[in-house]
Amino acid sequence: MSSKRRVGIAHFLLRTFEMLDTPKLKHLIEWSPCGEMFYIKNAREFANKVLPQYFRHRNFQSFLRQLNMYNFVKKRLKNGWNQFQHKYFKREAKNLLIHVHRRSNGQQSDEEEQTDQQESIKKQQEQLQQIKYLQNDIVLTSSLLYQQSVILQSNFQRLKNKLLYQYIEEQKQEKFLFNTFSLLNKSQTDSPKLTQTILTQNHKETDQEPQLFVLS
Repeated sequence: MSSKRRVGIAHFLLRTFEMLDTPKLKHLIEWSPCGEMFYIKNAREFANKVLPQYFRHRNFQSFLRQLNMYNFVKKRLKNGWNQFQHKYFKREAKNLLIHVHRRSNGQQSDEEEQTDQQESIKKQQEQLQQIKYLQNDIVLTSSLLYQQSVILQSNFQRLKNKLLYQYIEEQKQEKFLFNTFSLLNKSQTDSPKLTQTILTQNHKETDQEPQLFVLS
């Protein structure tokens, strides 16, 4: 093919053709035995390891959209592989790439529309799942906070009761001591002589010898 004719070949097509002609990538992307189509065997690994080398991104869906825009027909095989086919994209027929044209922006194939719908549904499902996880986390956190609140209230009430009991006991003790000292002070100031007399009389009575009485 002359360089003049290759000017019209899209960079995307050339890079994809280059992938397929790289032997070390056959475990991820490979021509079919007849060379009329090609397979992507592991989409995730292909996106992470191959796409960054040729397109500087890891978006497999973006790669699929590009293929759809060039009218490649995609088919999902039972073994999980993705199969792609275009009548002008064949092994050892690089000269045919000049006939592979990109559709206008206003056109969209059924395959591309279906892919976009599936991607949109997948994103919505992921968002709903994330919302569900957040709701579960909120419910669990609320339950734990409520339990902690109950425990704290119980501990606070016990501490409050304990302090109140101690305070009451201290007040009783203080009142008892106050009343006792008040009585002692009053007895000493009001009748010291009487108190002394009573104490003296008691002393005398205890010092006397006991008398014996004899019955006749």
